[in-house]
Amino acid sequence: MRTVSRPDKQDDQFPPTFEGLAQVIAFLRSPVGCPWDRQQTHASLRSSLIEECYEVLAALDSGDTKGLVEELGDLLLQAVFHCQIARENQEFEMKEVFQGIVQKLLRRHPHVFETQSQLSPSEVEEQWERLKQKEKAGQSPFASVPTAMPALASAQAISQRAGRSGFDWPNLDGVKEKLREEFEELEKATATEEIEHEIGDVLFTMVNVARWHGVDSESALRKASQRFRTRYTIMQEASSEKGVVFQTLPRDKKETLWEEAKARLAQQGEGRGVSCSP
Repeated sequence: MRTVSRPDKQDDQFPPTFEGLAQVIAFLRSPVGCPWDRQQTHASLRSSLIEECYEVLAALDSGDTKGLVEELGDLLLQAVFHCQIARENQEFEMKEVFQGIVQKLLRRHPHVFETQSQLSPSEVEEQWERLKQKEKAGQSPFASVPTAMPALASAQAISQRAGRSGFDWPNLDGVKEKLREEFEELEKATATEEIEHEIGDVLFTMVNVARWHGVDSESALRKASQRFRTRYTIMQEASSEKGVVFQTLPRDKKETLWEEAKARLAQQGEGRGVSCSP
């Protein structure tokens, strides 16, 4: 029976290249590789792929360059892992993935590869959407928005596609006016179902405000949540150092601790913050 030799991990059999990564994963999936890696499927790796995407985002948000290098490697690992599984299942080859994305980039950039036209970034986005709709004639512009996408990110993607298709406000003032209208409707709502409906409209309109400012809503909220989490932790630690239980402090004392936490982090370059008030 033919055996597969185990390579010395210190030699250059697996170079630090894309091809080297593909070879490592293929070996790990081989009969002499790793039992865990051999057991994985497209479905079993799904949660890992989602997790790695968020870890890349966390590294980007924190400006951690070293961490970004590591997390992009982990994300790349997931992509190659799926390609290896597909190859074994005779679903597709890795080269088909590269062919597909290269051809798409060539098709979607005619101003670069065909006409050499000078377009603004917004004109490029509009052109991309037109070409995409032409390629996917008959499909909704929202068909490619994953249903499993987080609600805030999904709202941003949907509003971007609607805007690129020409369904948008003429300017930022129009979006802000719509936001004021939605808040007024929320204030008038009484039934729980109606309140939920209006809160959804407020959030969706707020996503559009962010889009007009060139801000990613998912990232903005994630950063705000992390700031709140960090400051709240500092408040708890400060109260513990003083020998008191944070939850038992009166409101004004909590506000004082909150402001102290904001000032402390501002000195560290954290920047502006959110209100402590619920």
